[in-house]
Amino acid sequence: MWLKIIGSILVLITSSYIGFKMAASCQERPRHLRQIISCIASMRSYILYARVPLHEAVAQCTNGIYGPVATFFQKIAAMLEKQTILTPQEVISKVLHEMQGSLMLKTPEIEVLHVLGGNLGHMNCTEQEKYLLLVIEQLERFENEATRLRDLNTKMYRYLGVCGGMAIVIILV
Repeated sequence: MWLKIIGSILVLITSSYIGFKMAASCQERPRHLRQIISCIASMRSYILYARVPLHEAVAQCTNGIYGPVATFFQKIAAMLEKQTILTPQEVISKVLHEMQGSLMLKTPEIEVLHVLGGNLGHMNCTEQEKYLLLVIEQLERFENEATRLRDLNTKMYRYLGVCGGMAIVIILV
């Protein structure tokens, strides 16, 4: 009898944890996208108005940002400063590969960041400004979609975790 009760409690705790973990990752994606947009807008200002080198612009754009997004841009800045052999696109690809799992980004957003790296530093200031505005606009569309999905799915994942655990307990007992 006690074994069944303890097993039931463990199943319910585990399924609830999985549901809450999925809801948390669903909530992180719009926040990460908003922080990336903020960093790119800040980087745009540093490149266009302050005329600082790319690695300094990338390093300074993380002011006020914390978490995995700040780490992402700081790693890019450090690699751009130390390894002059790599292009910005190769650096971004390498850092994205290293940080896979900590940034809650999906494939389209990662592709936008890859393309961003391919075009950084290869255009004049006017074209660079237009391109960065285009990237910001694309990322804002992804953010709006992520926000919509967050509003739809967060409660569902939580309820599904708890109710799924209860269903498993009822079936097993």
